Amino acid sequence: MPRKRPVAALDQRPKCEDLGSGPEAAGAAAASSPRPEIRLVPISFIRRDGDAQHRIAPDPNVVTRYAESMRAGEEFPPIPVRFDGADYWPSDGFSRLGARELNGCSDILAAVQPGTKEDAQWDSYSANATHGLRRTEAETERVIECALQHPNATAMSNVEIAKHLHISEPTVRRWREKLSSSCDEDSFREVIRNGVRYRQNTKNIGRNSCRRRAVSRRTLRCDLETMKQESAEVTCVLWTVIEKWVDGYCGASECVRAVERFLWGHRAEFVEPPVPAKAL
Repeated sequence: MPRKRPVAALDQRPKCEDLGSGPEAAGAAAASSPRPEIRLVPISFIRRDGDAQHRIAPDPNVVTRYAESMRAGEEFPPIPVRFDGADYWPSDGFSRLGARELNGCSDILAAVQPGTKEDAQWDSYSANATHGLRRTEAETERVIECALQHPNATAMSNVEIAKHLHISEPTVRRWREKLSSSCDEDSFREVIRNGVRYRQNTKNIGRNSCRRRAVSRRTLRCDLETMKQESAEVTCVLWTVIEKWVDGYCGASECVRAVERFLWGHRAEFVEPPVPAKAL
């Protein structure tokens, strides 16, 4: 839940207050990073396509509730963003950005630190682990997988990664082993033929079929991206949900629930078919 802040701590803000709540910078970077600069940032300057949003689907009820809290005078801390000199990359606070927009505001108070999109991604992996709307099991698994594939993780121990993600070290170890394995868990297998036992290298067995599946999945991702570009803005979220299901970040049942939750929250907008973006 958002927490109260003294009005004096937030200078020269518009009446419509912001709703941010972000994590501290992770690991050793937190000690070396400069103190964030707290200032208003135009929402149009904030990029939301940096793969730092790990929700399977935004919850419109949360956005609505936050917007109501803002209108009632509830105050929220700034959202954390990284600025690379051209773009602002948020690592948390996406629902609050939506609530700010819902209230007709054009800017939001942000805790700005220098950094890249990749820095914002790394920051995002610790978001919502101990505060805010908690991650689901599928969202937590997605975060772990993304974190272990991030460049920062290559030089970190399992303990350091677990501390950043707010999960147990055995969980990180298990996922690291899972991601480092090939299509077949072992490269060699004991084989007996004609009464003779020997070790067979199975590294290449099934490799072509794995590659074919990967190519097919890439093609499907491209098709989904095309669908998002040709759809109305409100329906792009649905394609994102389906895309995450295709990538294996959520099961079929969870995908269905996310779609139904989204449609229910936006039911008024679907009384008439949305106008595709290209038709505007």
